[in-house]
Amino acid sequence: MPAMPPVGFGIPNTYRFFVPPDAIVGKTADLVNLVDEELAHRMLHVLRLRPGRRVVLLDNQGNASLVQLTRIERKGHIQGHVEQTAAAGGELATTLVLYVALLQADRFEWVLQKGTELGVRAFGPVESERSLPSARADRNKQLRWQRIVCQAAEQSCRGRIPAILEPLSFAAACARAAAARLRLLLWEGATLEGAGEMGEAGKQPTPSLRSVLRAAAASSHAGRGDTWDLAVLSGPEGGLSPEELTTAAKYAIIPVSLGPRLLRAETAPIAAAAAIFYELEE
Repeated sequence: MPAMPPVGFGIPNTYRFFVPPDAIVGKTADLVNLVDEELAHRMLHVLRLRPGRRVVLLDNQGNASLVQLTRIERKGHIQGHVEQTAAAGGELATTLVLYVALLQADRFEWVLQKGTELGVRAFGPVESERSLPSARADRNKQLRWQRIVCQAAEQSCRGRIPAILEPLSFAAACARAAAARLRLLLWEGATLEGAGEMGEAGKQPTPSLRSVLRAAAASSHAGRGDTWDLAVLSGPEGGLSPEELTTAAKYAIIPVSLGPRLLRAETAPIAAAAAIFYELEE
């Protein structure tokens, strides 16, 4: 499959939408036919698109199609003609999964949106001991999260939608993160003088995120262009409990510092993701 030209197949101001793979039909996969009332509403009433407009449709499997729309109905029927198909691109070599403790709704949604824009591969909502009761996940929240990451992936020209895992306990998140090549914990105690919740280790200067990344690269002789697999855990507004810190240590998850300032619970995972991608030249 040929490499895809810059965003929108070289056509400026081209909107991108994720659609089911089976929306591309025809003997030569040259037609689009789907029913999606929400997408039709966005096209017609939010973006004011009309038949004849070209858009990019992505199948979330790594393919992108330049499509000229021929029909958009209020009831959700969308049709079009496929003009070109190419690799979607837009994904980083680094696999980064953020395990984020559930926060107040708007703050957690902000993490999903900005993490998607940066290139996070997947999100793991974590039900931490100190998460606010109002932050607990339910089916409606999870559906809304899916819409947020989908639209953020479209806006940021990604080729795939980040996965959102089912909500996990902190222990389950640590167990799942243990499979990653590098496992990191953003711990606010790392920047607080006298914090010792992690036992004797807590009395030692916590390494910076940058130093841990560089040490990992040196020990494995990884260089530019090599594939990285990372898991990053972050806590809720009230911080992690001593028991959770002990659990993280059991799974060899490395506590790291993001600097001398205490960051908000929604800021820390995004700051870490940006720093990781920058350090790995992504």
